[in-house]
Amino acid sequence: MHVQTVRGSIPPDEVKSTLIHEHLVFDLTPVRGDQDSKLCHDESLNKELDLLSGHGCNTIVEVSNRGMGQNAEALRNIAIEHNLHIIAATGYYKQEYYPAEVFEQTEQELQQRMMQDIQAGIGETDICAGIIAEIGSSLNKITDAEKKVFRAAAHAQLQTGAPLSTHCELGTMGSEQLELLTTCGVSPKSISFGHQDLNPDIKEQCELLESGAYLQFDTIGKVSYRTDEERAKQLYTLLDRGYEDQLMLSCDLTRQSHLLAAGGHGYVHLFTAFLPMLRALGVSESIIYKMLTLNPRRFLAFHPIV
Repeated sequence: MHVQTVRGSIPPDEVKSTLIHEHLVFDLTPVRGDQDSKLCHDESLNKELDLLSGHGCNTIVEVSNRGMGQNAEALRNIAIEHNLHIIAATGYYKQEYYPAEVFEQTEQELQQRMMQDIQAGIGETDICAGIIAEIGSSLNKITDAEKKVFRAAAHAQLQTGAPLSTHCELGTMGSEQLELLTTCGVSPKSISFGHQDLNPDIKEQCELLESGAYLQFDTIGKVSYRTDEERAKQLYTLLDRGYEDQLMLSCDLTRQSHLLAAGGHGYVHLFTAFLPMLRALGVSESIIYKMLTLNPRRFLAFHPIV
C-alpha cells in the first residue's frame, strides 16, 4: 500500500496530522464573479502553512480538481518549500463548475482522464493525483451530468485503487451518492463523504458509517453555516456511538477572506480552536489522533487491484 503525493509515493505511516479536505491554490472566480474565491501561493499562504507545521500537521489533501483552477506545479513547489505531503486530486466538482469537457465527452472518456491523472500525471505534468475528489452533487439533488461524473469516478476508482472523496452540498445527498458509487462496485471503505458537519441528520450519518464509509467534518470554522459548538456536539455523538475509526477533520478554506492575513480563521483554526472544544467535551487524545492521523492513513492508501 502507498499514499500518492505530489512529490511521489510514500508509505502510509509517513502521514502525520492531516487536513483531509482543503484548497491551497484554486480559482472559482469565473463562476462566482468575485476575487475573493481565488487562492494563490503567496506570502499569506506561506505564513499559514508555517503555523500548521508548528501543530504537527504534515499532510494536506488538496481537493481542487479540473475546472477549479487546479495548479499541480504550484502544489509541488509548496510541498517542497514547506516539507509537506500534499495530495492532489482528479475529477470534477459539481455541475455549476463543470468545464465543457464534462458535457462534450463520454463517461468512458472522463474515466480515462481521471485514470491518466492518477497513473501518468495531471495535465501535461508528471505530478500524479492521489485522490479522486471532490466529486460533487448539487443541493438536494444529483443532476444527470453529476451522475455521469460519479459513475466515471467510480470506474476510475475501481481501476486504480485510489481513494474517492465527495462533496455533499450543505451535507445533502450522501445516501444517494453511496448508492450510486456502490452500484458501480466501489467499496464503501474507499469512500469519504464530505461536508457532513453541515448535515444535522445523525440517523443518515450512522447509516453511511454502518456501510463502512468515512465521514468528513471538514468545514470547521465556517460559522456562517453552523456554529463550531454544534459541529463539536454532533461529532461527539458519533464518537460516543463508536465510529471513531471513520471520522476525519478539516476546514475547507475557499476564500481569501478565510485566511488569517485577511482576518479569517485560517487553516490552523482546527488545532487552535476546534480541538480544544473537543477536549473540553471529553474527547481523548487517542481518539483525536485517530481522526487526524490513523483514519487518513487508512483512507488515503492505495490498495492493490485484484
